[in-house]
Amino acid sequence: MRHLLADTARTLPCALVIVAACGGGESRWAGTSTDSAGVMIVENAGTVPLDDGGWGIAPAPDLAIGAGEGDTTYQFFGIAGAHRTAEGQFVVVNAGSRDVRVYDARGTFLRSFGRSGGGPEEFEAPVLGGVVNDTLIVVDRAHHRISMVHADAGIVRVMRVADEVGAYLNPVGAFHNGEVVFGGALDMGRTQFQQGLNRAHTFYRSCRPDGSLAADFGPKMGADFFIQRMGPRGPETPPAFVPFGRMPVATVSPDRFYFSSQDTWEIEAYEPSGTLVRLIRLDRDPAAVTDEHTSRYIEGIVGDIPGENGARMRQMLSEIPVPHVFPPYGELAADALGYLWVADYAPPGDERSTWTIFDPDGRLSGRVTAPPGISILEIGEDYLLGVYRDELDVEYLHQYAVSRPH
Repeated sequence: MRHLLADTARTLPCALVIVAACGGGESRWAGTSTDSAGVMIVENAGTVPLDDGGWGIAPAPDLAIGAGEGDTTYQFFGIAGAHRTAEGQFVVVNAGSRDVRVYDARGTFLRSFGRSGGGPEEFEAPVLGGVVNDTLIVVDRAHHRISMVHADAGIVRVMRVADEVGAYLNPVGAFHNGEVVFGGALDMGRTQFQQGLNRAHTFYRSCRPDGSLAADFGPKMGADFFIQRMGPRGPETPPAFVPFGRMPVATVSPDRFYFSSQDTWEIEAYEPSGTLVRLIRLDRDPAAVTDEHTSRYIEGIVGDIPGENGARMRQMLSEIPVPHVFPPYGELAADALGYLWVADYAPPGDERSTWTIFDPDGRLSGRVTAPPGISILEIGEDYLLGVYRDELDVEYLHQYAVSRPH
């Protein structure tokens, strides 16, 4: 921690705030400073108790929607987003059936909107891009457009997204003003290819509710990948992601866009206008990668591929250099109150899901354990929505109670 204290002391003005005391005589603190560009730097250190201090997620769901057979209105195939409305209804984007489904507070099916196709009230590749005032912004990647969908009124507006926003619409989330952020895809046009290890570029841009470009958050560093053979005309083998390599991670809160390239424990916070306003840091050392981790990773991909094909793939994966340490953290999420949730990086075979939470000012607030096997879709003030898959890979929408400090 000495280097962190020294770096903070060199940047003035600086405020050091003791936030809380923890067990074993340790404390957590947040030091803030401002750099020459006016960016607030928040340095966090110390520890916080897990599932204590007011933060917690119920271990079991209080509502589950889904079925493996029977009524098809309860069968999900590729849940691509969900939202709980102020009235307690659940709206689910079901990519497999190309529709948006509405359920009441008890999980009873009410109605659906959309179907497969290219018409104004049809979808081909729908995914939830965000929610504004209980209206879902559904992105259709195949048709490069967004549809505004209300739980009662259905599809109320359809707009094409401008080409300058990006060719591949990978939504990250929406601000309170309805602007949707897209990005994270590999920008191979700006990437220099070479044999061996490479680092891709990526970008993030937002569009207004009418589909026009709103802001460009600037070029970003993307994923680590590996090319085994290069020829005079380019790669002769397809790029392969590096095991435990760095990946761009991002999320959107009501008034902030958060991004990290996973190079260090630092997360960038931007205003909707595209201005960088805060850097959030945490004094944590990354965990070491072991040979057992690498073996589990390879076997998880190769699985039960038999014979020569399995042996060839196993050999190919074993030739990719592996980092000495894991990325500092995993995915990012933001809740309805503007808190930033940062997942611990989970090594292969580790089913735990632990999240570190920062308040809207970037200060360390708590740590919680999420139920294993849950992919988080939405975090409200007192609930969490997630996708759960059973042993038969049947999808369910689960709701869990969330407690937070008062």
